Amino acid sequence: MSDAPASVRPPQQERSRASFERVLQAARELLEDEGYPSFTVARVSERAGVSIGSIYARVPSKDALFHAVHARVMEEIGEEYEAIAEAETGSDLPTRELIAETIRLFAQPFHAHRRFLRVVMHRGAVDDHVATFGSEVSSAQADQFRSVVLSRRDEIRHPDPELAADVAYRMVYCTIARRVMYGPTFESQRNVPWDDLVRELGDAAATYLLGSRP
Repeated sequence: MSDAPASVRPPQQERSRASFERVLQAARELLEDEGYPSFTVARVSERAGVSIGSIYARVPSKDALFHAVHARVMEEIGEEYEAIAEAETGSDLPTRELIAETIRLFAQPFHAHRRFLRVVMHRGAVDDHVATFGSEVSSAQADQFRSVVLSRRDEIRHPDPELAADVAYRMVYCTIARRVMYGPTFESQRNVPWDDLVRELGDAAATYLLGSRP
C-alpha cells in the first residue's frame, strides 16, 4: 500500500519533493483541524506556502490530493500495526495479559490518529476509494490481530478458534471506530474514558476467548 495513488505525479527533483511534502503535511493538518468541508486546494496552498499551480502540477483535483494524504497516513498506521503484531506474537506474557495488551496496543494508533481517522471514516460513506482502501487496511489489521491471538490457539476455549479470534477483532474494532467517529457519548450518555474503555474491551475479549477469569 506504499505506492502513491495513480493520479499523483510524483516530483523528481529534491526541491519539488520538499515542496510536495509541505503540501501533504499542510493538507493533513487542515483536515485534522477543520474537517473535509473546509478542505480546498486554495486553503492547502495558503498553509503550505506553495502555489495553487504547483499543487495542480502534482494532483488533478482536491479529491486526488485527499487520496494522496489518505494513502500516506494509512501507510504510517499500517507500519505501526505490523510492528505491534511482530512484537506481540513473540511475547512471553500469560495469554490473558497478552490479549489485553495486544488490544491496548492496537487501540493506540486509533487514538493517536483520531482526528484524521474521524475525517476518513465519515468520508468513506460517500467515497468508494476511501472505503475500499480503509477495508483493505482493516483486513490487514485483522490478520495481524488473529496471528497474535492464534499463537495461543491451544488456550482458546471456543470450538472454532479462528472464528473467535475474528469476532474478537470485530468487537474491538467496531467499538473503537465508533468512538473515533462519534465521540464518547453517542451510544450511551456514560462517558467512559478512552483508557478505561480499552481496558474493558481487553478484558471482555479475553473472557470471550478464554472463558471466565481464573
